[in-house]
Amino acid sequence: MMKSLVMFTPILLFALSPFESPKPNIFDTSVYETKETTQTKMASENEKVKCRYVCDKKLYKEQQISNAVSYYKNLTNKP
Repeated sequence: MMKSLVMFTPILLFALSPFESPKPNIFDTSVYETKETTQTKMASENEKVKCRYVCDKKLYKEQQISNAVSYYKNLTNKP
């Protein structure tokens, strides 16, 4: 009985330790908050701004594709 008590005492002390409590996960989400101002509202309703955004995305995508194609062409041309 005494041997089992001596064996299990460190385990019980480790399990009941108040210092091992997990810390709560607190994330700062202020980065994702957007502020609606009159300027941003006007820009979101402006058709020219929307068109420019879509066109810029298309041009960027096409440029990335052409860069990738030229990169792979250069790989095959090397001896």
